Amino acid sequence: MINNRKYDVIVIGAGPSGVSSAINCAKKGLKVLIVDLNSNSGGQIYRAPPKTYKSISKKLEESEIQKKFSNEIKKFKIETAFNHTVWQVSPGFKVNAFNETSTIQWQTKSLIIATGTYEKIIPFEGWTTPGVIGLAACTVMLKAHHFIPSKKIVLAGNGPLLMLVAYYIIQFGGKIDAIVDTSSKIDWIRSTLSLITNPKNFKDGIKWIFKIFFNRVPIYSTSSIEKAVEVDRGIKVTIKNFMTGKTKNIVSETVAIGHGLIPSTDITRLLRAEHIYNEQKGGWIAKVDRFLRSSVKGVYLAGDGAGISGALAASDKGLLASSALLYDEKIISEKEFNQYTHKILKKLDKFEVFAIAISKLNSIPKNLIENIDNDTVLCRCEDVTKKEILKAVDQGAKDINQIKSWTRLGMGPCQGRTCQYATSKVVAEYLNYEIKDLGYLTGRSPIRPVPLDRVLGDFDYEKITKVEAAPL
Repeated sequence: MINNRKYDVIVIGAGPSGVSSAINCAKKGLKVLIVDLNSNSGGQIYRAPPKTYKSISKKLEESEIQKKFSNEIKKFKIETAFNHTVWQVSPGFKVNAFNETSTIQWQTKSLIIATGTYEKIIPFEGWTTPGVIGLAACTVMLKAHHFIPSKKIVLAGNGPLLMLVAYYIIQFGGKIDAIVDTSSKIDWIRSTLSLITNPKNFKDGIKWIFKIFFNRVPIYSTSSIEKAVEVDRGIKVTIKNFMTGKTKNIVSETVAIGHGLIPSTDITRLLRAEHIYNEQKGGWIAKVDRFLRSSVKGVYLAGDGAGISGALAASDKGLLASSALLYDEKIISEKEFNQYTHKILKKLDKFEVFAIAISKLNSIPKNLIENIDNDTVLCRCEDVTKKEILKAVDQGAKDINQIKSWTRLGMGPCQGRTCQYATSKVVAEYLNYEIKDLGYLTGRSPIRPVPLDRVLGDFDYEKITKVEAAPL
């Protein structure tokens, strides 16, 4: 059964940007709903443990911040729909979601999209082997469930998430057999120096690095995992240095890998908003103005979904987007809007120094793309290999949507979230194109797989209306 409810504002995503934007709107008397597929607020960064957990062995800073989010949501009487997955948003704006038992539809005049990012993984031989997981999966285990995937682990990829996961694995008693980083030590020194203007990030970064250093974790810089093979004692990984070409084999129990983050554009693509390509901001992002208004009237973006700037900037982005909404709806005056947003914009400009440094650490070296052999699966939902992709290109497919039509790439449960970036990189390299020349996958509904039993509801067979056979 589908219910209909109306709100002044619906915020999709309960991370720091979604919560701050919802509170800003609720303070002005608007009826606000927050929708999130998780069981509580916090998003990926401040992920909350399951409510069934009576106690936890370690108190994490992120968990304490999440509790503040929950208290603020209650304080301002913001309605929430946790454990709800949004599968369609249509003009109007109608938001369709489902939970464990049924589907529901809400309607709103204004929409704030705060869906954040998902992780980027560049494929390699053996990346679909059991025991190879994403760095983001590690953060879910660590922050929400307070356990590590195994006692021994290899971490690989690039960017600050690599060091954050390493720090927490050591905190929880795990052993890191190796950190395999595509960046050089010089890259890290440069990025760390850029954090001096941001004391919180600088303090955290130094804390992570010292923890790793004092635990004598082997770090392989300017290197990547060439392949992973399942063996009796776990997973054997081959590490290759970009500069020297030398390789080294290590056997561990788990491999966690991640090459940065990609902004979530599922809903903005579905609403046919204008998008631009910005590698520094994570790839394809919805085009927004200075105050995070999208090209679709009434749709605002908040947090890293509007371009990656980091967790600390997310709350301010939520305040900026919601302030634009309040001004557009004539709830606040132009003077109040200008005074308030001027302060926010100054803060965000400072965060951009950090964001630029991190984007350089998260850049994808050409070596990673060259390491993908023809038999490596690019789309693991549909088992589409690099060879099949390039065959379609040779036969005339010249943009990502044609490649999708000819190979089924991006037609599985992830809807291209995992494979689009890597495939675009491979094809752009092959054709000597820029990624923006290949376009982006057209938004299609449902943006998440919808269980049929939720849509159909409960009914008795006897009550089904029988239709006579159609005449020939």
